[in-house]
Amino acid sequence: DIEIDSISIAGFGSFRREVFYPLGNRGVVLLRGTNKDFGSDSNGVGKTTLAMASLWALTGSIDARPAQDGRVSDVVNDFSKFSEVTLRGRLNSKEFTLKRKKGASSGSLTFNYDGSDLTLQSLKDTQILIDEYFGTTLTRSIFHGQHALDGLLETTDAKFKEELSHLLSLDIWQQATTHARSKQREMMREVAKLDGMIALRMQDLEQAEKKLTTAKQYVDKRKIEVESARKAAHEKEQLLLSGADHDTSDIEGIILGVQEEMKEARSEIRTLEEEFSIITKEGNDEINILRSRLEEKTTSERKSAKDVQFWQRSHDSASIELKSAEKHFVTLRAEWNLGPISNNSSLITPKTCRSCGQKITSSSAQNHIRSSVEKQLEEATKRIAQAQESVSAASEALEKAVDRARIDAAEVRDCMELIRHKEKYHRDKTDSIRTKLKQAQDVQSKLSLDLAAYSKKAKQIAEVDLIISKLRSDVERVEDVFNTSMEMYQNQCMEVERIDDNISALKHDKDALTNEVKFTALIVDVFGTKGVQAFVLQNVIQALQYRTQTYLNELSDGSLQLRLELGTNDSIVKKSAVRDPDGTWRNRPLSSLSGGQWRRISLSLSLGFSHLASTRGKFRSSLLVLDEPLTHLDSAGRASVGKLLRKMISSNSGLDVASDGGGMGLSTILVILQDIAAEEIEECFDCIDEVVKLNGESVVVVDEGDILTP
Repeated sequence: DIEIDSISIAGFGSFRREVFYPLGNRGVVLLRGTNKDFGSDSNGVGKTTLAMASLWALTGSIDARPAQDGRVSDVVNDFSKFSEVTLRGRLNSKEFTLKRKKGASSGSLTFNYDGSDLTLQSLKDTQILIDEYFGTTLTRSIFHGQHALDGLLETTDAKFKEELSHLLSLDIWQQATTHARSKQREMMREVAKLDGMIALRMQDLEQAEKKLTTAKQYVDKRKIEVESARKAAHEKEQLLLSGADHDTSDIEGIILGVQEEMKEARSEIRTLEEEFSIITKEGNDEINILRSRLEEKTTSERKSAKDVQFWQRSHDSASIELKSAEKHFVTLRAEWNLGPISNNSSLITPKTCRSCGQKITSSSAQNHIRSSVEKQLEEATKRIAQAQESVSAASEALEKAVDRARIDAAEVRDCMELIRHKEKYHRDKTDSIRTKLKQAQDVQSKLSLDLAAYSKKAKQIAEVDLIISKLRSDVERVEDVFNTSMEMYQNQCMEVERIDDNISALKHDKDALTNEVKFTALIVDVFGTKGVQAFVLQNVIQALQYRTQTYLNELSDGSLQLRLELGTNDSIVKKSAVRDPDGTWRNRPLSSLSGGQWRRISLSLSLGFSHLASTRGKFRSSLLVLDEPLTHLDSAGRASVGKLLRKMISSNSGLDVASDGGGMGLSTILVILQDIAAEEIEECFDCIDEVVKLNGESVVVVDEGDILTP
């Protein structure tokens, strides 16, 4: 457990003079800034520098993300020769003091713990010792910079696993797996060697057994008396030679010639079969393409026919309308006595009303009638013109549709004719290859029959020669080697028994090693990434998801979910879900989340990790630093963060974040905010501290305005 009481800084960033800042048991603290040099902008006044000074004292960096080069951040004030930060607190209930000092060209680091000075000879060695005492999860658990809040959510799979590795120990399983795999490879090499030795000894046994059989035959045959053996051998030889065709002239050459011809025939058959397969496939592909084209042309032809029908109906309708307009126009002219259309007679106003029969005496009434008639004639004329235009347009479209239909029909006929031509072409081509293939197969069959006949004859000749040779050899050797043949037979029996015993011993050793290889493979599976390691990692992932979701429920009012799963290839899969108004959950890619949703999830994941570190990683800190956690959040989101901070700091919190380890043990939560964002949740803070920058130098106003300076 780490309890941080206070931090003292001097010559650090914008803090030129020494500043003492309390960090113990202060509740939720708002740290805001005022820039009296450049108006209302609070950026650059030193809020983050002050909040991250503890991190600099512990690690040499003011960024919660680990420095790749391991170098100490350059934070020396422009008007100071060196920067100095002193951190005081308790580690596992024992007091400690850390003092880091850095100048232009050198630096120092001292570490006092439980009244003992543990400072080592070099700054690097002292830093390593501090890391051992305070753990590797320090920066991720306590300090959450504004750039690091999204770190866990958007980090790569490898980086995420590296962060989780600080919370669990896989070294013993990894070492056991590596050792077992090395042992397995070594034993498999030994098994392979034994297989080779057994194969060689089996060949030796086969040869020894053949020699044993030969020796036994020698012993039995040499029991016959020499003369009887010679006479019997001579008679049998004459009998064999007289009763068989023993013409041995170049029989092997003939067989080799037939075998070569069969090889050529098989090669020709394979070539023809491959050619037949290729041509068949090419033909089918080409015809299928043509059929697809035919289908397209047929579809186009049907469409053209429908277009012709449509424009024919349009033309008929327009023609009917034209006739109706012309008839109406003629009727109107006749009604007013204007004569035929070709007659340019002028309109004569009637003297009496056509409706009531009264006389029309006033000129205004006559003008009104004339104007009305002229208007009717004009409208009738326009109607005729419009109908003529419709007839003309329909005629033109009908003519184009008919032309298109003729073209499509011709293309369909051409395509069908091309398909028939191609089908016949490929059919003729494949028939030709089939004929050649049948001829080659007939040749192969004939050669097979010839080879069988010659082989049979060669076998007969060889058998006769073998028998004759054996008879002669037996006769020649019986007298000289009969006594020694029995001794050879006995020696050969001993040799066969010795080789057989050796093979049995090798097989026994191989079986024992094989069983060990199987057992070692089981150990590799059990201790490997698919076994214990996957189980341990899965357990940590589930614990992290549980804690993250608890915080996320607080920040999103139960409307967001973050699901962490171990994929099939041991990757860590991050998925999000959004609750619809009807209560159902809908999966959403992380990339599709809004800025507010992303910030809620990323903040919950960071807090969940910190909480998991306090229980699973056995690392508990009294301090939590959040830099601009309200970015991208609306007023409701900012209020949720404020409520969550209150719950986290309260000892009687109703926030259920763990079933196995209680809360995080926080006594101070330091929140860095801009004034506008802070005003909405001001009631959530126990203290409001302010960093004031004036004349290029920053000081701290703690709560009620006391400026802490030397």
